[in-house]
Amino acid sequence: MKWARLKDITLKAGEFKDAGSPTRDMTPEERTYLQGLIDDMHGQFIHAVAEGRHMKEEDIRTIANGKVWTGEQALPLKLVDQIGDFQAAVDDTAKSVGIRGEPTLIRPQKERKSVLDLLFGDVSEYLPTRAKLMESNVGFYYLWR
Repeated sequence: MKWARLKDITLKAGEFKDAGSPTRDMTPEERTYLQGLIDDMHGQFIHAVAEGRHMKEEDIRTIANGKVWTGEQALPLKLVDQIGDFQAAVDDTAKSVGIRGEPTLIRPQKERKSVLDLLFGDVSEYLPTRAKLMESNVGFYYLWR
């Protein structure tokens, strides 16, 4: 903020509306509030996994520690049913919905543009706008004049 010669001015309607702001230190109350949200979401995750995998929450809690598991590691932990590639997923899905034989995959067709389209057509879709940048680049944005 100093380098860009910007000054943070916060307007808010509620004590925790700017909790986690990168422009200032977090208060103890904000830390407690945000940790409570994280703990609640973690509990919801554990419950959903235990329910979906037909396991006890205690068993999931012991392995829900933030680690990323590979397929080979997840299999004995009963976090996945099997290991397979894309074709195996297609075949299993087809079987589960009653498709016999080889399923037909339909992929959306990509619109192809020619050089003439670029030269004489509407090129606005290729130019970055504030809205497009905000859609593809999540973060905090500041507007100054």
